[in-house]
Amino acid sequence: YHRYEISNYAKPGRECRHNVGYWRRVPYLGLGLGASSFYGDKRFANTADMSRYLEVTLTGGADGTENLQKLQGTAEVVGRQDAMEEFMFLGLRLTAGIRAEDFAACFGQDLEEVYGDTLARLTGEGLVRRTEAGYRLSHRGIDISNRVLAEFLL
Repeated sequence: YHRYEISNYAKPGRECRHNVGYWRRVPYLGLGLGASSFYGDKRFANTADMSRYLEVTLTGGADGTENLQKLQGTAEVVGRQDAMEEFMFLGLRLTAGIRAEDFAACFGQDLEEVYGDTLARLTGEGLVRRTEAGYRLSHRGIDISNRVLAEFLL
């Protein structure tokens, strides 16, 4: 078994795709009562109210869009700053860390421009390590990951 994220180990090739998808901010669609979804710049969830859910799903209707709107419980647009923060603190949960190239592709901005001072300080403290492709938490950084990851809130 190898450690592939802060709190999980797996045999090579048997990592939990579900969790890894969250940490890499891969879009997902949740179906059912209270299910959450993330697509584009939107995070939303179906209602957790069973009566409302059953009323909408059992009545059907010709206009699926209208029913989807009735099912919606919560919704939020994930802004650029929040997306950058999530990229960092979710991606650093993986022992492979984050790739500077992926950050630039997502945000059209160099990782060092946004987080250069923070990364330099945390690297100097031995909590983050530079890799060929980007950055990852050190063993010490993993031990106090909540403190380290909070440093990426802009």
